[in-house]
Amino acid sequence: MAFIRFLLVAVLLFTALLLQLTVLPLFNLPGATPDLLLVTVAAVGVASGPVKGAGCGFVAGVALDLAPPSTGILGLSAVVLTVVGYLAGELGERRDRPALNTILAVAGLAGGAVVGYAMIGGIVSDPRVDWARVPILALTSALYAGVLAAFVVPGVGAMVRRLDPPDTGYELGRYDR
Repeated sequence: MAFIRFLLVAVLLFTALLLQLTVLPLFNLPGATPDLLLVTVAAVGVASGPVKGAGCGFVAGVALDLAPPSTGILGLSAVVLTVVGYLAGELGERRDRPALNTILAVAGLAGGAVVGYAMIGGIVSDPRVDWARVPILALTSALYAGVLAAFVVPGVGAMVRRLDPPDTGYELGRYDR
């Protein structure tokens, strides 16, 4: 079952990366390009927990950093998406949270990711960081991620949970419950 879950997450990440790099820029939306990969990482984190979310974020970030139009700093996306996956996993630990709160949290993570990219880029003197554009990019990224999260998080969550059922609460070697 672990191999099938790994294969599912790999296909989800590859599809999200492919769509983000080829289809979403064609829409020419104002502000930031919608970050489908970030939303997919957050969805896996919400469904699987912080450790699997962070691992998924790291793999997705390295893949994004190595994808052909890569012009940025190697590892920057990996760091940001690892943090996003971990925080989304912490968010998903509570299953009684309303769906709207999860969507708003994913939108907040997307806006925070833009600020994280800018902060780390500023620390390493990335010439592409334009602090005057960061607020509008963070706002539009959060808006687009909120719209995408309404569709992606429930779908990815259902697929991942189907392959990774929740713990029954039984401890190993203890059957008296």
